[in-house]
Amino acid sequence: MTQNTKSGGGRVVGRLLPAAVKLWLRSQVQQIENLSIDLAGRDRQLISGYLPGVSVAAQQAIYQGIHITQVQLSAKDIRINIGQVIRGKPLRLLKAFPVEGETALSSEDLNASLASPLLAEGLTNFWRSLTQQPEVSQAVNNQYGLLPLADEATLHQPQIRLGAGCLGLSFYPMTPAETGERPVILGVELSVVSGHILQLSSARWLSHLDELSQRDKGTPVDALEEFHWDLGRDVQLSLLKLQPSQLLCSGEIMVNP
Repeated sequence: MTQNTKSGGGRVVGRLLPAAVKLWLRSQVQQIENLSIDLAGRDRQLISGYLPGVSVAAQQAIYQGIHITQVQLSAKDIRINIGQVIRGKPLRLLKAFPVEGETALSSEDLNASLASPLLAEGLTNFWRSLTQQPEVSQAVNNQYGLLPLADEATLHQPQIRLGAGCLGLSFYPMTPAETGERPVILGVELSVVSGHILQLSSARWLSHLDELSQRDKGTPVDALEEFHWDLGRDVQLSLLKLQPSQLLCSGEIMVNP
């Protein structure tokens, strides 16, 4: 941490702030290893609760049930409740700020994360957004017959498989009254077409997730060609790289208090 003054208040903040930031970060996750933090700023900035820059690196983190092998983050222009921190109160964010970073999730991470409500909700919303398209709903019926496609449908026993530039998803559609008799298995190529927009291409119905890497296997789903999935304006991806062993992602996300 860079400091340009030697005031008593600056020394207090210099001792307390890194520990408070680390404690706050640990409070946001269920597990984290090899956590390192670098704070940049002058004493007079820190005393006012302004952090010009923060860099964080960690491994084997679990955030809201999402398992992450490795993460590196950096943020600027952060405002915190420094007066309360000095008095021993928990650190609290006072305004929204963007965070840039890179993350790596292994195939094991993704499947371990399937129990997370956060990922489960994301996958369910993805499926519902697909089946709200009449052409896609018809393509599902043509392949699998009538399935539970109501708005309250969820994904039972989901599985994810990574491939080179592609992703496979298997699940049983389920509503409170009905569960599909056989799994829906979909393989797609994913790419970023705009910071918060993902595009699906080369979609295929598969018989098994093992067919994901065999591009000549499966039944093409023309209704899903160039389908766009909106991640929300708070997300701006610059890289999404799918490999059989891991998913690499970099970009920016807005953090709100």
